Amino acid sequence: MFKKLRNKLLLVNMIIISALLLGCFGVIYFITWQNVQTTTNEELRVILEFDRHYQDERYKRGDNPPGLPAEMTPDNAVPSEESPDYPENDLPIQSEREPSDSETLPEINPPPETSPGKRDRRTDMTAHFVVYTNKEGDVSKVHSPFDIDDDSYKESIDDIIIDKNKMGVISYAGGYWKYMCMELREGYVIGFIDYTAEQRILVNLALILALVLIAALAAASLISLKNANSSIKPVEDSYNRQKQFVADASHELKTPLTIINTNIDVLLSHKDSKIAEEEKWLGYIKSEAERMSKLTNDLLYLTRLDHTEDNQQKERASFSDACENLLLTMEAVIFEKSIGFNYDIEPDIIVNAPDSQLKQLVMILLDNAVKYTPVNGQIDMSLRKIHNNAVLKIRNTGAGINEEDRKQIFERFYRADKSRARESGGYGLGLAIAKAICESCGGNISVESEPGSYTEFTVKI
Repeated sequence: MFKKLRNKLLLVNMIIISALLLGCFGVIYFITWQNVQTTTNEELRVILEFDRHYQDERYKRGDNPPGLPAEMTPDNAVPSEESPDYPENDLPIQSEREPSDSETLPEINPPPETSPGKRDRRTDMTAHFVVYTNKEGDVSKVHSPFDIDDDSYKESIDDIIIDKNKMGVISYAGGYWKYMCMELREGYVIGFIDYTAEQRILVNLALILALVLIAALAAASLISLKNANSSIKPVEDSYNRQKQFVADASHELKTPLTIINTNIDVLLSHKDSKIAEEEKWLGYIKSEAERMSKLTNDLLYLTRLDHTEDNQQKERASFSDACENLLLTMEAVIFEKSIGFNYDIEPDIIVNAPDSQLKQLVMILLDNAVKYTPVNGQIDMSLRKIHNNAVLKIRNTGAGINEEDRKQIFERFYRADKSRARESGGYGLGLAIAKAICESCGGNISVESEPGSYTEFTVKI
């Protein structure tokens, strides 16, 4: 049951963390992509704006071509009769710059020494070229610094014209080129710009974000697993304690009930006997009934302590008086067992706790010390005010408590020496009640012990 609950908790945590990471990384990638697109789109617009033939075509039209900002159009732009005639669409491709025989351009890349931050945006932003076509997509003119054959240009723009895309990215000449297509009166003009570096940046960013996401999810899964186990453990412990409590309570009640039923059967078998003759069996019944009554009273008291409101007003009582009153009732018992007893009670120590709970706390600890102190042993008791805390210490010689038992000594129905349970008459609830009282008073209780030597309980309120 708890394993399934842990897995569900882990799954919910991972879904939430994954959604947050994907959202954050998605925003980072989108912002970067948007910046790259904005920059390259602006460069393409500037390339088309300042291309001489496109300039002339714009003035012939007398308006601002679609896709360009209005502020790029001069106020005095009018059609010019002196604008040069354009070649017909069926003319062969012409180039504005013919490379010399000694010049080689093996790759379409910007010069390595050119810094993007220092380039003239109108003339040398990055490697680019401009292609003019007719309505059917036949190339009529090319403005390019590269020596590329007609078929390559034709192959590059076929899909652009057919799909009538305004802008996009194509793979060309071993790299990536971004284009912007605008319609003219007699065809199209398409500007291309080298997009390889930007594409590489976006791909690398996507890979880095993916690796970081995987590493983050792996780390988050380990942390979530640890947190899930930590969160489930108190619930599991509480559930196990509840099961153990029910089992122990049932066992403790079963024994006296069995004894009572057995003695009643004996009495019923002696129908002609007088009450005086069956006094022994009646005594057994009364003794077990009293044990059951004590057990149920202790359980009810624990329940009341567990459900005490934290914000209820605390009573103020004298811890010193509570200890001194209990000493008067316990001294005779201690003397009868031939146990040495020393005490040191500092007067007028007032704490925020009910007087009845203080007395019961001291009674439980003193009674526990008397039970487990051998004949001619020693009990030492002290109450002092230390750093604004009332500190009660009760120490007794004896067998002591081993480390494993000390971890569970304050649990309900737990007894370190189970063989002495019936002899001492306890149910293992005394120290559980003492701890509950300390916690309800805003204090704590701890135990120190050395097996075969001593046991010391310390209460701080």
